[in-house]
Amino acid sequence: MTDSTPGLFATGSLGQFAEKWARGIAEVLEQEFPAVNMHISTSAVDCDVRPRTQHPSFWGCFDWHSSVHMQYSAVWLLAEEEISPEARKRLHDILEQRWDKHALQVEYDYLLKDPSFEQPYGRAWLLQLARRSGREEFLPLVELTEKHISTWVSALSHPIRHGMHYNTAFNLFLMLDAAEAMGRGELAAVLADAARRLFLDDRDYPLEWELSGSDFLSNALCEMLLLSRVLKETEFSAWLEKFLPAQQDALTFLTYTPEVLDPSDGQLAHLFGLTLSRAWMLRELAPHLDQQAQEFITEHTPEMLASVEKQLVDGDFMATHWLITYALLAIRADQ
Repeated sequence: MTDSTPGLFATGSLGQFAEKWARGIAEVLEQEFPAVNMHISTSAVDCDVRPRTQHPSFWGCFDWHSSVHMQYSAVWLLAEEEISPEARKRLHDILEQRWDKHALQVEYDYLLKDPSFEQPYGRAWLLQLARRSGREEFLPLVELTEKHISTWVSALSHPIRHGMHYNTAFNLFLMLDAAEAMGRGELAAVLADAARRLFLDDRDYPLEWELSGSDFLSNALCEMLLLSRVLKETEFSAWLEKFLPAQQDALTFLTYTPEVLDPSDGQLAHLFGLTLSRAWMLRELAPHLDQQAQEFITEHTPEMLASVEKQLVDGDFMATHWLITYALLAIRADQ
């Protein structure tokens, strides 16, 4: 591990890592197999699940949602980092090919037929990709996804609190962040109302019940991040005092880096993502916490990123196909 890795947090810039991460994103976006597919076959003839055929915009990266958010990461790198002309052209060409109007129409038709597909995690990242790209080509997908999200939210009688893709608080946060940025006020209001309805009454969160061996999210931090977005500062402080009273003990636990014994196991490799997502959310939340907590987060989060950096491009495909997105979020948090 290079000594400069922790410094990424201090500068907010990738520096020497930008080129390497750009190459890593391109490689996994162009890797069609292995692949997992969430397709529900409706007949014997509905079984052509080759990724680039079924999802011409969002194949590669093992699964649909990872392809979506790694394209989000590619857009981020192209817009804000210094990378070589060769790496820039490679990423640009990949995105232009994936965002061809005919390819996006295939994706639209698929989502139209299956409103539950990749709901909510993949749809949350789809909104984030549309927001960051600013491309008009995504508007039909955004409008369709908004309708599907509204239906999904209305059916939530209870939140899902585990540390994986269906975590309700995390997906509401991603969706709300994108909706507000794109000026989609009606959707934002629906999401904010759901956040209050599902989480405002939470008290004495049992942090010791985290973590599980396949988590890549902390439910506690997901809830905190979401509520910090929908509540006024004084309201959030009062809620947090009841939700997580022993905050210093919580911070010690949340900056612990779990060991991954088999990085080739996709479920166990989630723990790399947990370290990154914790670092990201702690940094986002720091301005809402007291001075002691802010100093603790500033001291410990660089070590968290440094512990995972080697996995982002040089690790097993079970790590490389998705982790860069969460590393970028951790580095650029609160900027």
